[in-house]
Amino acid sequence: MGAQRSRSARTTISLLIILAAATAATLFSSLLTYRNALSAADDALKLQALGIAASLEASLRRSDFPEENILRDIVSEGRWEGIAFLALYDRDGRIALHSNARLIGRTSEDAVIHEAFARGVPLDRYLMLGTDERVFILDAPVRLRAADYLLRLALHPYPAENSIRQARIQLAISVGMAAVLWGIGIVLMRAQQRAEKLRQRIDERERFAVLGEMAAVLAHEIRNPLGSIKGFAQYLAEQREKNGGSMDRQPLDIIIAEARRLETLTEDLLVYARPAGVNISSFDLCELIKTCAAALPHRPGISRETDCASPLFIESDPDKLRQILANLLQNATDAIEHDGTIAVGAVALRDRIILSVRDTGGGMDAETSQKAFDPFYTTKTRGTGLGLAIVGRLAAVLGGTVDFETAAGKGTTFTVSLPAQLPEK
Repeated sequence: MGAQRSRSARTTISLLIILAAATAATLFSSLLTYRNALSAADDALKLQALGIAASLEASLRRSDFPEENILRDIVSEGRWEGIAFLALYDRDGRIALHSNARLIGRTSEDAVIHEAFARGVPLDRYLMLGTDERVFILDAPVRLRAADYLLRLALHPYPAENSIRQARIQLAISVGMAAVLWGIGIVLMRAQQRAEKLRQRIDERERFAVLGEMAAVLAHEIRNPLGSIKGFAQYLAEQREKNGGSMDRQPLDIIIAEARRLETLTEDLLVYARPAGVNISSFDLCELIKTCAAALPHRPGISRETDCASPLFIESDPDKLRQILANLLQNATDAIEHDGTIAVGAVALRDRIILSVRDTGGGMDAETSQKAFDPFYTTKTRGTGLGLAIVGRLAAVLGGTVDFETAAGKGTTFTVSLPAQLPEK
């Protein structure tokens, strides 16, 4: 079992490592492509702007500047693709030429203009226009007619940003693929965990099946000599009474009591290992509850309560239900150390009958809760550990399930859900 869990853990860790490595490689490649696309788009815009600026400077020198507004003509004719606007500033920031003729003569307080004049080299940046349009700006100092000017080009970035958009799409696809990959990985891990749990349950059932067969054989072999021991002890006890009580009876009483305890154990082993066939009949479950509660040995300080609206008919095996009730009631009695209450009830819920046994004992801790239905597990000094195991086994034979709620110091409630009408097999 430990080796299987270790293999399962190693498989899960290996799968996580593979997923993490694949995700990291995919995302790193996509991010690198995206960064390269950003850099390439900036370089393309800068080269395009520098080329246009050089051509414009030559055209301005040949033109009848400033009387001729060639900037307006260039933009209106669409000589170069992607131009948003063109402007020419003097050192005072006054617009000498502009592709929008209405702006000529205005003065700009843009500090970048003075910085470009001071540095004497082209400066580029991105700018958000008043129309909420993002453009690429190149400010290039030029000399015309023995005077210094600043040529400003505004380019639409979307032609150069096609590669960026493609890189973004690729990045989104990579993120989506990584998410799908992790989703598949999680599904595979859960499937592997479910398979491991199923394998453990199968192994446990096989182990319990072998244990049950051994218990049945052992119980059968013990039963006959045990009957002889008890019979002879009872015979000796009767002879003692006939002979006037000359022999001490206490050893005989101990032999008889222990023989009865072993007899009960062998009967429990046989019931757990090989439950008898199901004998279905219709009966009032409330009457069975009252009978079982009344048959429970009285213990001072423990009160009993029943909550069942008679008649509550069920078609099932009364003998097996009687044993389920007897075991749960005995378990509830043993759970109460001093004073307390045992409450038994049943109610019909659609096509099911819900049977409950509640005690106000000490409850169960986490370890006991996990092993409550394991055969031969007990916290009692003289218990066999088969009571709840038999309850679970018989409930399954009757087509039902057993569940419980417990809290340390607050008691335990066992709930048995059974079909109201057990079909004939």
